[in-house]
Amino acid sequence: MDVSALWQIRVRTPRLELRLPDEAELDELFRVALAGIHPPEEMPFAVAWTDDLDEEAFKTFHHETWKAWRPDAWSLNLVTFLDGKVIGSQGVVAKSFAEKREVGTGSWLGMAFQRQGLGTEQRAAVLELAFRGLGANAATSGALEGNVASARISEKLGYAFTGMSEIAPRGEPIPHSNFRLERSDWRCPVPVEIMGLDAALPLFGLS
Repeated sequence: MDVSALWQIRVRTPRLELRLPDEAELDELFRVALAGIHPPEEMPFAVAWTDDLDEEAFKTFHHETWKAWRPDAWSLNLVTFLDGKVIGSQGVVAKSFAEKREVGTGSWLGMAFQRQGLGTEQRAAVLELAFRGLGANAATSGALEGNVASARISEKLGYAFTGMSEIAPRGEPIPHSNFRLERSDWRCPVPVEIMGLDAALPLFGLS
């Protein structure tokens, strides 16, 4: 499937630009991850990919995501830029989106860029892409126990807590808080500009 139209998508906020990377930018994204995302004794991700960072595996993950893209099952892992510099990633995923109109999100920022409101801003950007750009009806997110920053972002952006589950990124089950945001409750806290989306709509199962 030709997914080249995805590289035309730009999502901009007052401070950030989110888009897919070229190869040099993917290299830069790996270097940001290698510099550190979280303290080694913590694991904020459902999959403990930061425990064994390998550049080839990291790049293969992104390449395979692009190759596996289907309109009924897609994962858009946008790279976040601040002043033209790569600082992290904000993803949005869905299955059977055309029928369900529901997305999930996941993200990370290099440690040097945390605690500046940028996590909230990049999540707001991708939610605006989902709700206004793609016509989503709901978005879900989650936070492992101890990942206070992620939970606070969800609360700040209007998500409702929907219950607990368990995830075991390192083998031991850890409590996981689940959140859901309905389209009717969405109030974007920052202006967001979306460009280049129209040509890519068929790739999301939309016409």
